[in-house]
Amino acid sequence: MYRRYVLVVLTLVYTLNLLDRGLMALLLQPIKEDLHLNDTQLGLLTGIAFGIFYATLGLPIARWADRGNRVSIASVAIGLWGLTVMACLWVSNFAQMMLARVAAAVGESGCQPPTYSLVGDYFPGAAERSRAMAIYWVATPLAALISFIVGGWVNEQYGWRLTFFLMGIPALLVAVLVKLTITEPRTQRSSSVTGGPRPNIAAILKVLWSQRAARHLIVAIVLLWMSWIGLGSWEAAFMMRSHGMNTAEAGLGFGLIYGIGGGVGILLGGYVSARWYGQDESQQLRLSATLIAVQVPCYALFLLLAPKWLALSALAPVVVMGNFFFGPTFALLQRLVADDMRATTLAVVMLFANLIGMGAGPQLVGILSDVLSPRLGSDSLRYAMLITSLVALWAAGHFGLAARTVKADLAAVAR
Repeated sequence: MYRRYVLVVLTLVYTLNLLDRGLMALLLQPIKEDLHLNDTQLGLLTGIAFGIFYATLGLPIARWADRGNRVSIASVAIGLWGLTVMACLWVSNFAQMMLARVAAAVGESGCQPPTYSLVGDYFPGAAERSRAMAIYWVATPLAALISFIVGGWVNEQYGWRLTFFLMGIPALLVAVLVKLTITEPRTQRSSSVTGGPRPNIAAILKVLWSQRAARHLIVAIVLLWMSWIGLGSWEAAFMMRSHGMNTAEAGLGFGLIYGIGGGVGILLGGYVSARWYGQDESQQLRLSATLIAVQVPCYALFLLLAPKWLALSALAPVVVMGNFFFGPTFALLQRLVADDMRATTLAVVMLFANLIGMGAGPQLVGILSDVLSPRLGSDSLRYAMLITSLVALWAAGHFGLAARTVKADLAAVAR
């Protein structure tokens, strides 16, 4: 029973940790109009300004989490994140907004590696870890549900600055809850378990590079981050520009689609993987590859259909299929490395995903939109997103390549 409580609290930490990303995606257009920004500047705020600091700081924090007190790290990080998001209340220009995003990245970078590693310790079995990891990743759609629906309504009533401020307050309360109620499993082990030399970054990179499945999974995740974050950062702005939605309408639509659809996709991925393919990782990866590839034509419908609610309905299957891979893939990554490499492995993967994916994705869409604007006008964002969506096909190919060697790589780890 206590393990389930821990999983719920860790999922809550990660949920709060992701709220500001949904808020930025939803409120991009009001921020643009209020601060008089162009699309390239908006791409910088949602991409590079946040991604560089989030990715680079995540690595040393993850190294600390692989041997330190992960509960304390997560508690401090989520509290710091809450304070930095609340600071958006006083933003009045582009430079201040960029500084606020950098500060949020500092707090956010310390949340995922320790909580991800703790889930692995509390749920050590292969099947139960897949299910637990799927529940942990439900934080992504849950954050979307809260940030889009609540954030959209609060913005309509009080403006985007107060919306950020109010969303940061719960993080301070959760920071105290984590510190007072969650036990660090390492304190219950003998010193011989936690002692000894710690694998360095070079050793971890060598392990990951030596496994073909791990190599292809990392590339696939980077490409998916580029596609999804690049597109997701602009979807609400697209609906406002091309379909005349306000933030409350867009928030309700995206909140339901990403909240319910994302949750269904993640939980379904964890269930199917554990129930049907619990001992067949290659089939898990092939199924993920297929679903990711099928997303692309569905996403084209979202961008090209004229009625706004019909366009949003086309996004629903994209979200379900796109979230299917989270549980099995990240549980598999934990099994491809030793236990004392888990947090750092995640940080290495997310370093590449966030530097390249989060950094380049929104920026690519913003630049393409500005380049296409003289010819296409208000439709420039639509076609910039359509071009970027094709990156998902490349990612699907790497999932398929990882499926070919994953059994051999897992056998090598076991030996």
